Order: sequence, then C-alpha cells, then structure tokens
Amino acid sequence: MRRRVGLLLLAIGLVGCDTVVPGSEPVLVVEAFLQTDAPPPTIRLRQTGPLAGPYDPNGAQAVTDATVTLFLDTLIVPYRADPAAPGYYRPERSDLLLPPEATFTLEITWRGRLILARDALPPPIRIDSVQVSFPDAPVPAVLLDSLVLNDSLAIGARQGYLYPVEVTLWWRSPDDPDSTYWVRPHLQPAVPFSSVVVDLFLRTEQVLLELQSPTDGNGRRRWTGVYAVPVDSARAPLPAHTLRVALLRSGRAYARFAATREFPERREPVSNVDGGLGIVAGIALDSLRLTINP
Repeated sequence: MRRRVGLLLLAIGLVGCDTVVPGSEPVLVVEAFLQTDAPPPTIRLRQTGPLAGPYDPNGAQAVTDATVTLFLDTLIVPYRADPAAPGYYRPERSDLLLPPEATFTLEITWRGRLILARDALPPPIRIDSVQVSFPDAPVPAVLLDSLVLNDSLAIGARQGYLYPVEVTLWWRSPDDPDSTYWVRPHLQPAVPFSSVVVDLFLRTEQVLLELQSPTDGNGRRRWTGVYAVPVDSARAPLPAHTLRVALLRSGRAYARFAATREFPERREPVSNVDGGLGIVAGIALDSLRLTINP
C-alpha cells in the first residue's frame, strides 16, 4: 500500500497546469521519441477534433501538410511526409546516429502556425543483470476482472490463486552527483490473464529520479518490481511464460508525460510541445526478453 501512495505523490508533483481546453480550431498533436545512438525516428502528426465529432481510427486525424525540421546541435535534418502512411514523417537522413547529450529542437510549420519542442538526448543505458524470484506455491487472492468491474467491487470478484513474481534489475548511472535524469523500469509479462486492477496492487513499472534509486556495494543502481501470474488451484505450478524487461532513461519532459498519461484527472498527459500537444522527448532504452520456465 505504501508503494501506491509513493507513486501517487510522484504523479501529483509532476503534473503541470498546461491542460488544453478544447476549442473550435484543431490543435496539432506530435509524437516523437529520439533515441540515443539510433537514427532520427519517424515522427507522427495528428490533429484534435471536436468532442462531439466521430473518431476515425483509420487516419482521418492524420496531418499530411506540415513542414517538419529537426535541428540537432549544428545539424539540420529535414523530414518528408510518407504518402503511404498518412500522418507519418520520415527523416531525409538515415545515416546519422543521434549522439548522447546532444540538444535538439523540432520545428513544425502547419497552417501558418509555428510549433516547437526542445529536449536533449540522455546518455545510453544498459541493463547489467536481472534476478527473478517467485514462491514455491501460489498464494490465495481475490481476483477482479476489469472487464466487468463497475462501481461495486463485488462485481466480477472471485477467489483464486496467483504467483507474485519479483524481478530486480541493476544498471549503472552517469557519474554525476547532480544528475537530473529520470528512469522508467517496466515489466511486461506475456501471460494469458491480464488485469489492470491486479496491477494496481503490484508494481510493473515506475517513473522515478535515477538518483533516488538505491545502489548496491558495486555502485550499481537497483529497482525491484512485482507482477502476478494467476493459476487455477493451490497446487498448480507457475506456468512457463516470457517476460520483457525494459529500462528507459530520459529527461524531465518524458518523465512528466509518462507519469501523467493515465492520470484520471487529466484529459491528456503533460506536453512539452509549444503551440500544440503531445511529446517530443530524448530517450535511451535497453530491454531484454526472458523465458520464465520453472
């Protein structure tokens, strides 16, 4: 329970006051994640629509008439709209790898408006090691099916059993006592049962300042998360499954976005796009795919 309170306080601390009030004019929504040591990414542009209007998931909100340019320190990378994928813009240069700690500005011109977003690329990050542990037998639990959950917690609840699987991962942080980077460890098990309600009482991901994560005797950073695998009976073994472990480093812009994108009091996550919505962030990422086979 204490873990949930801590995460809630973090989210409140990160929330800004830049929620956009819906108006008659469409607003550009930008989605761009620039990854350290990777080529310039594909960028997606969409526009908001009226609240009462129909939503077309097949691309009616795509923006195809914008001019997009990435300024990376002294380099300029123009973008072109992809006619085969409305709303997506590809870089004209793919031979370039984005260097760590470089600053960048994404400039977009659309319908006479200038939209800007700025950030920096963090140092690369690498998962040093991972440890997975689980009990010899499942533990009793009350399982809630989020598909039928409503105002009454009694609806959709049943007695069952689950294995709490604890995962600890280690990595090294930049050698800077004043570092302001954030990290987002994330566990994504591939199990047939998935419940958002169950996940609320566990910890499959977290957004935190990197310097706030504990260190071991070798100077490595450490984070521990927990996910659950439900089983049919008290004697059932833990099913074999795969687990994706991801670790992301970023600056404050991505941390604010990630911490608020599912915040129930907001219409949209915190944006760093001046003149629009969305996220344009520099990130560093490492991930592993493990097979959990007791």
